[in-house]
Amino acid sequence: MKKRTLFTLLLIALVAVLLASCGGGDEEPSAEQLPAPTEAPATDTPVPPTDTPVPPTDTPVPPTDTPVPPTATPVPPTPEPEPEANTYEEVRVAAEDYLGSGKAPVISADALFENLNDGDEDNDPFILSVRAPDAYAAGHIPGAVNIPWKNIVKPESLEMIPTDQPIVVYCYTGHTGQLSTTALNLLGYDAVNLKYGMMGWNTDPDVLLTAPYDPATGADYPVEVEANEATETYDPPVQAAEDVRSAIDAWINGEDVKQIIPASVVFENLNDGDEDNDPFIISVRGPDDYAKGHVAGAINIPWKTIADPENLAKLPADEPIAVYCYTGHTGQVAATILGSLGYDVSNMKFGMMGWTLDDEVLGQPRFDPANVKGYPVESGEMSAQTGADAVMTAATSYFGGGPKTISQDAVFENLNDGDDENDPYIISVRAPDAYAAGHIPGAVNVSVKELFNPDVLAEIPTDKDIVVACYTGQTAAQATAALNLAGYDASSLLFGMSSWTTDPDVYVKRFNPETNAHPYPATTEAVEWVQEDYDLAQPLAADPAAAAYAYLQNGTKALPSDALFENLNDGDDENDPFIISVRSEGDYTDAGHIEGALWVSPSELFTPDVLNDLPTDRPIAVYCYTGQTAGQVTSALNMLGYDASSVLFGMSGWSDDPAVFVKRFNPEVHAKDYPTEAGS
Repeated sequence: MKKRTLFTLLLIALVAVLLASCGGGDEEPSAEQLPAPTEAPATDTPVPPTDTPVPPTDTPVPPTDTPVPPTATPVPPTPEPEPEANTYEEVRVAAEDYLGSGKAPVISADALFENLNDGDEDNDPFILSVRAPDAYAAGHIPGAVNIPWKNIVKPESLEMIPTDQPIVVYCYTGHTGQLSTTALNLLGYDAVNLKYGMMGWNTDPDVLLTAPYDPATGADYPVEVEANEATETYDPPVQAAEDVRSAIDAWINGEDVKQIIPASVVFENLNDGDEDNDPFIISVRGPDDYAKGHVAGAINIPWKTIADPENLAKLPADEPIAVYCYTGHTGQVAATILGSLGYDVSNMKFGMMGWTLDDEVLGQPRFDPANVKGYPVESGEMSAQTGADAVMTAATSYFGGGPKTISQDAVFENLNDGDDENDPYIISVRAPDAYAAGHIPGAVNVSVKELFNPDVLAEIPTDKDIVVACYTGQTAAQATAALNLAGYDASSLLFGMSSWTTDPDVYVKRFNPETNAHPYPATTEAVEWVQEDYDLAQPLAADPAAAAYAYLQNGTKALPSDALFENLNDGDDENDPFIISVRSEGDYTDAGHIEGALWVSPSELFTPDVLNDLPTDRPIAVYCYTGQTAGQVTSALNMLGYDASSVLFGMSGWSDDPAVFVKRFNPEVHAKDYPTEAGS
């Protein structure tokens, strides 16, 4: 213990001496106390300068401007924009198709009169007056519909013109009639112009309302026989229109466009001493007649070859062009085509007939007022009673091609073909809660009562296919017909959502043979139509869309088969409906029909002759196989002012005999498990 104490004391003393020699404590040592600096010996390896960069660590930090590496799924390259549609070429091809079809551009008054009076109304053409309404009211060919020529390719006008019937167009002297005829043919209609127009049909000046051609006062301007050749080639004009219809409309209604030019104006222009304002002149007559004599400076391009690319390359796009033929008709064909292609073109009125009195040069018989027969006309404004109502005409045109339906398979395939551009616009007309439970992906929900509200209708595309879906196809059928009459391209989904899915929470309701089919009798004894000759019903509105709104805003009309059966068997014949079967004629006669029902094809129902046999003071019941076609017919009849109802589920709801109903909804065949989306 003593040794350890002694050692401790010695250690404390040593520490004290060391502290004293170092100047311990808080005081800074004086200069005298600091040891003298000692020079550091040079080392073999010099100390690196301070600006030597710090060596990188094992895991270098990437510089801030290093790009982020691509993700595992690379962003696809932006697709190249599709080339713009070449409307000029569309018009040119349409013109070539028409000019090469072999169709005659004109029909004589004699031929038309004979057609209308041959006792066969089935071959009568659709007659179209393109004169002004006051001229139409003064007198028109019996049965003619009036659409002034300036409106001929307006969408609302085209809805009135049938696509499945020959059309005869007429005007005053043949020129605007030929323009309209050519425009319709470019759009795919089967149209022909009445030669010389009303001037060739009747001699009454109160009906003509314009000065007819008079050879006694005709001009006799000089001609040349030396041929002229086109020496330059030109680029085509810039075509700003979106489609063929718009291109035609742009020429017909363009500012400062002179579709027809008198021969006197051409002559004065060519002889005013200023060659810079002379038009480029084309004779579209045959080469032999061109050689007999032509307007000085004119080149020759026969009218049937006017749309040939080699001939079009001869025409300047920045100069006025004057076209002429024999009497004005084929010149107007050529001028309408060139005008629709974007050229500044006019047709010379009455052609060479208006230029010279030399019949040898003219090359064709001249118009002679003495040869005009004076065929009958009728007067008065256009009305529904003349069969000219827009709703009736639209119905005839649509049902002539057959009601439009589409299967669930076709819709599903379309939606899943990888091409979003061809997807239809899908409208669900079911109730909001049913729509929320499940609907076709992408479908919009619109009540059928509001579908034709102008504000709602304005949201529906006019340039896409439309598919309308409901529960079983009954309501959608009625909406589909109305849309087509209003100018849309719509189809009804066959059997509605009951064909799209097998989920009862989604389809909500569908045809059930146990509850919806009845054992009601059918007969094979045909019923003949009786020519009652009723007055036509008054359409709910002159415009198809307005008529559809007037009908559908109160809901669609459907009649359960048990209600119809009870009505027919209540002992009171006075309240029985007028019944129409629109099934095939073979199934009407062989498979059977409801007793008392008359058969008619939907394609013929909306003609004035058949509509005149429909009662306006009695309800009408329409039925088919499953309700799809009858629903469409019912809609159109109501728009026309008739009190019609579709028999729910058609013959498949009336009879449980497969030999009678022929076909009906079968969940094992027609129902699929295609996906739906939920939510409102």
